[in-house]
Amino acid sequence: MVTGSCLCGEIAYEVEIIPEKVYNCHCSQCRKAHGATFATQAFAKGETLTFIKGEEHIGEYKGELGIRAFCKKCGTRLMNYAPDKNLYLSVALACVDGDHGIKPVSHAYADSKAPWHCPSDGIPSFSEIPEGAFD
Repeated sequence: MVTGSCLCGEIAYEVEIIPEKVYNCHCSQCRKAHGATFATQAFAKGETLTFIKGEEHIGEYKGELGIRAFCKKCGTRLMNYAPDKNLYLSVALACVDGDHGIKPVSHAYADSKAPWHCPSDGIPSFSEIPEGAFD
């Protein structure tokens, strides 16, 4: 289990991350939602998600691929999920607290990457999300 929180500290949670399912997502939706070149998302076990505090501060944006959750106070992007979090839950690895030792295993949607970004960290790149990510 790891803990995570938003920038202002109003929201805190714990969840069990699946270490072999951590991806740098380069899709345009993640880039825009995070305001960054890519978003490192860690798939997690939905049934393990527990809010330690601040669940009432969660805001949601319902997009075509699922729900993106953020802190209504500070705007921190926290996680993505399906309406049933057991079907799909990923947390923004940047919001996981402490030195957790978890690292991305590949780049997803690399064909959609920002034109100025050249990934060179030695992990594989895929044109979409790697097969088996949602299993």
